[in-house]
Amino acid sequence: MYAIFNRITVLVRGQASGWISVISGVPQGSVLGPLLFLLYVNDNPNIIKSNVKMFADDTKLWRMIVKEGDSCDLQEWDDLKRLQEWSWKWQLKFNLDKCTVQ
Repeated sequence: MYAIFNRITVLVRGQASGWISVISGVPQGSVLGPLLFLLYVNDNPNIIKSNVKMFADDTKLWRMIVKEGDSCDLQEWDDLKRLQEWSWKWQLKFNLDKCTVQ
């Protein structure tokens, strides 16, 4: 895929499509794409009280459960709810097929 300003074309087996206008996005495979994604998700650790580790597009969230309220903080009322609200705000949906509890 090659982008020139706000127009894009797709190259498949040496054949290029016609140019079309786009309103957003970064060409796949560009150096800019991962950097912009990291800037986009960089505020996640600031809204989470539990332990969090992020690498590329993966986020690990955990908390030691000592008393009953700790599990509630992790689940319904705090961190997972905050992540869900962040997801809705920035229109970046979590892939539920990749979400697990261990």
